[in-house]
Amino acid sequence: MSHHDFLVKRDDLATTRLVESKGLTPASGQAVLRVERFALTANNITYGVAGDLIGYWQFFPAEEEGFGRIPVWGIASVVAENGSELKVGDRYYGYFPMSDELLVSPIKCSPRGFTDGVEHRAKLPIVYNQYTRVAAENGFESGFDNHKMVYVPLFTTSFVLDDFFADNDDFGAKTIVLGSASSKTAFGMAFMLKQSGRVNIVGLTSEKNLGFVKGLGLYDEVFTYDDVESMDNSVTTAYVDMSGNRDVLSKIHHHFVDNLRQSCAVGITHWESRTDKELEELPGAKPAMFFAPSQIVKRNKEWGPAQYQARLAKATAAFFAEVDSWVDIQEHSFTDVDAIYHQVLVGAPADKAIIVALV
Repeated sequence: MSHHDFLVKRDDLATTRLVESKGLTPASGQAVLRVERFALTANNITYGVAGDLIGYWQFFPAEEEGFGRIPVWGIASVVAENGSELKVGDRYYGYFPMSDELLVSPIKCSPRGFTDGVEHRAKLPIVYNQYTRVAAENGFESGFDNHKMVYVPLFTTSFVLDDFFADNDDFGAKTIVLGSASSKTAFGMAFMLKQSGRVNIVGLTSEKNLGFVKGLGLYDEVFTYDDVESMDNSVTTAYVDMSGNRDVLSKIHHHFVDNLRQSCAVGITHWESRTDKELEELPGAKPAMFFAPSQIVKRNKEWGPAQYQARLAKATAAFFAEVDSWVDIQEHSFTDVDAIYHQVLVGAPADKAIIVALV
């Protein structure tokens, strides 16, 4: 059986290679997971852009100088093990490279899952090192594997973002503006905000996605990027930046000025708009990066892991009940991964979600 790695140039995300790789053999205490399928979304582009800033390139290092393997959320099955506690044939959901296989060193094994204890991942955020066994008792309903891969990482961020704002009394904002309102993380947060009814929800999107965003029925108001200056700037407002587009960020800050009480950066999919130049001094709240694992760790300590998971599961189930009416999940072969990746890099259609199937 041939094996492949999909590599991305770390300083130029548009330069890619699909290369052959060697099959993996587990040493004592290790196991090999065969990747079955994974989701490919704008979230993965953020991993590439922030690869050095947050450490995403470190999870799955590439042998080729200057290249890396962007992490994805997927499902894999155990195909070989050597004295680990994993069983051949069991399937796990978690963080994988865009490759056929992953070698893991399982620790903290339980019927729920395990943590990869490989040395080079030890200092990285633990939430990315945990793998959940695909089983009904762990919340994996039959027929929903694709939903889990596409939406759980994104909606978990949506859920935690909403909780972060609620935890801080929405920073005194009466309106929350969500940039890249057509993105799954944005409309997932809008879904949570709509249920709570705490604030006025405004979506900010491109002209081409205007119809889609309005059709979601989640936003109280929707504006295009060209219409930022027509938004009501007389009320206290918070901005959630899902793309990292500096021009839009500047427009928001200069329009709302001191009424902008929070400027929260979540995604940086508009990688081409980023430069090494420092951001200009912007009026209003100072832009700050939101890191979901920090809020997850906080809530696990305050609520306990069981309560956190129960709240997240309830919200996720409600979201799953609605999302198929908005977005169609499409499957593609791993042989097409280069073309599919470049489609996501420049912006996949808002009403589509992509699964890459390897087996």
